[in-house]
Amino acid sequence: MREKIMEPLYKQKVVSCSQMKELEKEADTAGLSYYQMMENAGSEAVKIILHQCAGPKNAVIFCGKGNNGGDGFVTARKFLEKDLDTTVVLVEGEPVTEDARTNYGMLDDEIRIFSAEDFLCRMGQEQADILVDAVYGTGFHGSLRSPADRIIAYFNEAKGFKAALDLPSGLSGDMENGEKAEMCVKADLTVTFHAKKPVHLCEAAQDFLGIVVTADIGIGQALENGEKQK
Repeated sequence: MREKIMEPLYKQKVVSCSQMKELEKEADTAGLSYYQMMENAGSEAVKIILHQCAGPKNAVIFCGKGNNGGDGFVTARKFLEKDLDTTVVLVEGEPVTEDARTNYGMLDDEIRIFSAEDFLCRMGQEQADILVDAVYGTGFHGSLRSPADRIIAYFNEAKGFKAALDLPSGLSGDMENGEKAEMCVKADLTVTFHAKKPVHLCEAAQDFLGIVVTADIGIGQALENGEKQK
């Protein structure tokens, strides 16, 4: 009986959050920088969102302070390039990771930037055509903190098309069957990067994910090229 040969990790369709971090590290070593992965993630997310949502005029991107927020800043830049009136909401303040800070600094002056409190007080009644959740990524564990819980409540009650980057904020990326979903974003579309995570297959998460689309951010090609050069 032949032993089944496992595909390399970078070719697998579903990976855990820790495996995803390993793949990102390997891709960075192979020449695809973390910065470029973030740029690719935001760029691909905008293409996928606009394919699903016809004729939008404006977008609001809710950004956390980590790399998921960094993906959101790239997304904001790309929406502006598509002539959408674009707003960024800093849900937990300014970013703290290097590449997220870099992309925050690249935001055009035409992009409106609000704190969570200012947005809820001053802008909360405005209707957005597109709302993007870039608050928490695969590193999230535990319970939502304020004001993220209030932002997510606003997000879920809003009327526009709702997209989540990587996974809906409030869910664990490694969520498995048998676990319950607590308060979290309810998206029409989830754009996950490189490969699905366990949460995307979890039965309890299905009502929150919407359509799940996997975006190619260059990791597979970078690692395949690296293997060829060995």
